[in-house]
Amino acid sequence: MTGGFEDVGFLWDDLAIEELRSENAGWFALAEDLNATLTALAVSAMASVRTASWDPKAVAVRLFLRCCSNLQGIILLTERGMAAEARTLVRSLLEGSFGLAALVEKPAAYIQMLKDDYEASRKRKAAFLLSQGMVSLEAHRVGLQAAIDAAGKVDTISPKKVAEMGQLRRQYLTYQVLSDDAAHVSARAMNRHLKANADKSGWSYKWGPATAESNAATLHHAVLAGISVGVALTQMLGDTDGNAAVAELADRFQAMPPLRSNL
Repeated sequence: MTGGFEDVGFLWDDLAIEELRSENAGWFALAEDLNATLTALAVSAMASVRTASWDPKAVAVRLFLRCCSNLQGIILLTERGMAAEARTLVRSLLEGSFGLAALVEKPAAYIQMLKDDYEASRKRKAAFLLSQGMVSLEAHRVGLQAAIDAAGKVDTISPKKVAEMGQLRRQYLTYQVLSDDAAHVSARAMNRHLKANADKSGWSYKWGPATAESNAATLHHAVLAGISVGVALTQMLGDTDGNAAVAELADRFQAMPPLRSNL
């Protein structure tokens, strides 16, 4: 940490963004071209899919929009070297890709899972309010308890189960790694801020932009998930031109140099 970083961290205006981008110029170019393609697909999908809100295609478009924003956030965070924050969004993008793949294979089952998850969330919040004594009026307590009872047994959505419904079940391992590496407060996540002495005599704190290798791995997994998202949506909507455009990006992805380190 030097200069302004010690004052404002990653908000430092003079953070070496150009240098960080140049270290992985190929990956940034591919991620940005993917973003442009997905954004074009999103605009086209919003214009063409006009149906009931719970229609599988309408659900797919809404989920796709979330995925597009995830990818854009990943690019912005990675250019500042914010690996943990970017990877948290890669995890979110992966979760979106599981959902879109499930909509291709088992749309009715996935949509029911979304509805059950909504009710389960409402039930949990109501139960928490009651258990913590945060509702003062008796009439309100009775009403909340009635809502809990009426909801019955509903399950929260399981990313693992969703992944198993489509063609991306193998990517669930990456989702698990990202959960431990970035999204959750875990020993592995906190080790990001620890630097051991080479002679094992001690350690020091570490904070600052990620390495070029780390940023490359982040963009690698983001692009892979983004390609999956594009394939799923174009399959659902029968968009052959869009599917071909995503396929070209997939070919470029396959031609990228191998990573020096994975997640």
